[in-house]
Amino acid sequence: MKFKIGIYQHKVKDEPVLKKIDKLENVLKKNPSCDLIIVPELYLSGYGNEKVIKKLQEKRGGQSSKLIANLCKKYATAILYGYPEHYQNKLFNAAQFINNQGEVLVNHRKSMLPLSSKENLIFDKGSKQTLITYKGLKIGIVICYELEFPELVRKLALKGAQLILAPTAQSIHWPAASRYIARSRAFENGVYVAYANFIGKLNDIDFLGESKIIGPDGLDLTNAKKKETVITAIINTTAIAKVRKKMPYLKDIQF
Repeated sequence: MKFKIGIYQHKVKDEPVLKKIDKLENVLKKNPSCDLIIVPELYLSGYGNEKVIKKLQEKRGGQSSKLIANLCKKYATAILYGYPEHYQNKLFNAAQFINNQGEVLVNHRKSMLPLSSKENLIFDKGSKQTLITYKGLKIGIVICYELEFPELVRKLALKGAQLILAPTAQSIHWPAASRYIARSRAFENGVYVAYANFIGKLNDIDFLGESKIIGPDGLDLTNAKKKETVITAIINTTAIAKVRKKMPYLKDIQF
């Protein structure tokens, strides 16, 4: 099967949530053939400002969720977007997947919170792995730092994941995550990886950009480099089978 995915590498600005949703609609208008569009980590609030994050926190079915669900129905495209989730007096770094009919399929909460960025002081820790099936494709969801744990992605692959979605907010100080780790996760598991980052500067963070869609052979299918743009690629499950036959890492595991 074939599945078209797009990444919106957003140039961060201090702007209202509604403006960001308008931009997302513009992306959908210009990319009508995509099955799925993903955007970076904490897309709705921006990354790095605790006051803004707490101000813009929403419940899973909040106003932004409803607006984005309407876009999904209007343009018949699924969306994965990052936002700060308020739930039972807790705050989670979350990513929500809404299908092309406007239905929430899953809400993933980040389970690995890096000490270096003080996320552990802002957010509560999620506890579940996320794997869904959409249009016949098995999709695992991780957020930024989670991708840097090979064990986590390996578990998803062993459960059948064919595509890993990784919204992120990576700065220029940690380019290895994009340039090496994301590609390694694809290669060592025979999966596609969609790595969605910001570009630009906000809250004293200079974001790396370099969003990319990586094939199961660990090579880029497309790379956004250093500008605001939308990149797209076709996920082909036949390619996964060919790579896994040649490099059967999942089959040959001895532990």
